Amino acid sequence: MAPLVRPRSSSPGSPEPDGWWPPRVRRKAVRAVRAGADVVVPLEDVAEAAQDADLLIDPLFGAPAAAAAQALRPGGRWVNLGGSAGETSPITSSTLRSRSLRLSGYTNNELTARQRADAISVIAGYAAAGALTVDHEVVPLADVTGAWHRTAHGRVVLVV
Repeated sequence: MAPLVRPRSSSPGSPEPDGWWPPRVRRKAVRAVRAGADVVVPLEDVAEAAQDADLLIDPLFGAPAAAAAQALRPGGRWVNLGGSAGETSPITSSTLRSRSLRLSGYTNNELTARQRADAISVIAGYAAAGALTVDHEVVPLADVTGAWHRTAHGRVVLVV
């Protein structure tokens, strides 16, 4: 899939976004591009980038969800999976009503034991096949203090 938009971003195929990104955000954008993202879009440009989307799968809530909801087409569906960006969202009543959006919550707690086992088996199969990766840094246990204070590489795996 080609990038939806390239607001202030790098040229197609470039492994890194242009230098306008703030340093902390730029590191995350670089990780996303290297992980295979088709496009990396600043939060303020989400509505323009994904205009008339049918579905919003939202693990964040908060301000990112409110921005993404602006891109949903009339009658679009918004499925909330979590609240890592905040327990509340600044979504306006007029956004929900003017587009007749359908908002649903999802939780794994509703799964039966069989459904949960099946899902874990599928994910384990992907992991065993090497189709899933987790950005991580391997750090000797002796360097745990330094690793604790940095998060530039995603997860930290401590080794003895």
